[in-house]
Amino acid sequence: MRFPVRLLLLAPGPLRYPFVKEGLSFYRERLRPFLDFREVFPRVRGKGSPEARLREEGEVLKRHLPQGAYVVALDERGRVLGTREFSAWLSRVFLEKREIAVVCGGPEGLYPEILERADFRLSLSPLTLNHELALLVFCEALYRALTLLSGHPYHRE
Repeated sequence: MRFPVRLLLLAPGPLRYPFVKEGLSFYRERLRPFLDFREVFPRVRGKGSPEARLREEGEVLKRHLPQGAYVVALDERGRVLGTREFSAWLSRVFLEKREIAVVCGGPEGLYPEILERADFRLSLSPLTLNHELALLVFCEALYRALTLLSGHPYHRE
C-alpha cells in the first residue's frame, strides 16, 4: 500500500556515525514503497556557547521546513505512543495531511521556535537519545507502523 504523503526527516548534519548512515540507508529503501520519503541533514557549524549553537541550528532547520507542512517534533517531553497507537495516529494524519516534516534537534535539543511551530511532539522514549540514534529509532518505528497499516507481517505481537 502506498500512501499519498511526502515525509521529510530533518535534523542537523552532517551525520557522524557510520552505523547510523548505514541504518538510515537500510530504512530509506524499505520506506520508499510506502511513501515519498526524504532526508535533509543541513550542515550546522556548531560553534560557540550552547545557546548560540541551538540558535544557529534552529535557524538552519527552520529554513528547510516546507511551508504548510505538518510538523512533528521529536522531543523527549512529547507524547509517548505504543506501536499500535503510533500506527493509528499516522493513519489519521495521512488522511488529513500530504506533507509531513519530522524534525529532530541536535545535542542541545530543538530550538524553541521549532517546538512552538510543531503540530505534534513525539517522544520516542523516556530515555534521552543521541539525536542520530533517535533518527534511526524513528525510521524503524515508522517502517513498523506502515507495515502494520498495510497488513504486512513485519510486526508481531
